[in-house]
Amino acid sequence: MLIKSFAIALGFLFLNPTPLSGAETQDSEANYDRLDGMGKSRKKVDVIEWEGNLEIHVYPKGSLAGLSLKLDKPSKEKLVMVIGYRFSDNPKTQLIRRAILGIPIQPGFKAFKDPSEADFDKIIISNNGLSNQVVAFQLDPEPSQLYPDGHPALAEKPEGERKPAGTSPKKESKRPNYDEDGTIKPFGMGE
Repeated sequence: MLIKSFAIALGFLFLNPTPLSGAETQDSEANYDRLDGMGKSRKKVDVIEWEGNLEIHVYPKGSLAGLSLKLDKPSKEKLVMVIGYRFSDNPKTQLIRRAILGIPIQPGFKAFKDPSEADFDKIIISNNGLSNQVVAFQLDPEPSQLYPDGHPALAEKPEGERKPAGTSPKKESKRPNYDEDGTIKPFGMGE
C-alpha cells in the first residue's frame, strides 16, 4: 500500500506542471525560450568557443533561417556577443540572446557554415580565414536590440526622465532674417 501511494505521488509530481508550493512564476520567465529544445520554438542552440572561434550549433538541421551578430562591451571585463536567431518555422521573428565571451573576438569577424554536419546547422564566427569544408555564411544586419524581450534594460523610461532632442535654451541668432521666399529682410523691418 505504501509503495502504491508513493508511486501515485511520484506520478502526480512528474505529470503536474504546477509547482506544489503554489508559487507562480512570472509570465516573462515562463515564456522565455532558453533554446534548450524544450521551449516554444523547440529549437536547441549550443554556443561553443574553441581556439579563438565561436561556433553556433542549431538543432535540428535546417532550422536556422537567419543569424545576426553584434559585439557589445557592457564593462571593461566583459565582452558579449548579441545573437539574433531567426528560425525556419517563423522566419520573421527574431529571438535575441546574449553570450558572454571568453575569447578575444574583434569587430570585422566573418561567418562560415559547415554543411558537412548531419544533425545540426553549424555556423563558425572567426576573425581568421577558415578552410576545409566551410563556406561563407551571409549574416543578417546587426540586431538593433541588445537584450532579449522582457529584459529590464528594455523597459521604457518614464516620460518625466526623457529629454527630447533640441530643447536647449534659445539664443539670439546672429544670422540675418529671411522672408518666406528666402530673401533677406532689412535689419529691424518686418518683426
